Amino acid sequence: MEDSIKSSSIHNRKIVVEIRYEPNPTVIDSRGSLVKKLVDAKLIPDAQWELGVGEIKIADTLKANTNRQIIYADLHRLSIISSKKETNESFSHFVDKVFKIFKEVIPSYTIIRIGCRIQGTYQCKSNDYGQIVNNFKALFPSQFLLEDYNVKDLRFQLNYQNGQYHIGPVSKEDIFLKTEFPFEDASKNVGFAIDTDNYVIRSKEKETINDSVIKDVYITSLSVEKSLFEKLNTL
Repeated sequence: MEDSIKSSSIHNRKIVVEIRYEPNPTVIDSRGSLVKKLVDAKLIPDAQWELGVGEIKIADTLKANTNRQIIYADLHRLSIISSKKETNESFSHFVDKVFKIFKEVIPSYTIIRIGCRIQGTYQCKSNDYGQIVNNFKALFPSQFLLEDYNVKDLRFQLNYQNGQYHIGPVSKEDIFLKTEFPFEDASKNVGFAIDTDNYVIRSKEKETINDSVIKDVYITSLSVEKSLFEKLNTL
């Protein structure tokens, strides 16, 4: 699985794979076993963990706004999150290993939804935020814009079958950047943002989605991210 975008063009990036299943009390009963196997597997180096009333969380740190890798499971879902600048292949392996352990501990489950969200900020041709905003503005038909109002920022959202994406310019102090990438070492460069969420939902009640679809949804999100990047990085 090749990297779709050069790492030098990515300022920040977060990938989330979420597997939702029918409410499963086995997860509550098996929290200790699940934590132990995930920690022992060293999927997250020096992992820290915590147990809630009905959930588990394993991360590189439990300190707020500093964790880059998170594994979370509760009665309804398994979430695998990474804000590291890792390759497409390495994150895919990370997800595969986590889910393999989940299946060993929780052998009976019915998947009802698989989703993958990719959020990122990226480098473009211009280094001037005002110019980037103007370049985005030029992409829109004049009928969409009111001449009496100066454009300071904008965001475009599009929904499609089984997914959506948001795009827009990003300043050094952008709320999106501060909210999604609050880390001290997060890049504060100007550029543009992509936020895409793609998913598959089961078509029939009581039906389960096959595990292999996890990779398909991930590849779809990577494809959307790549296509948008190639259209916007010349702005």
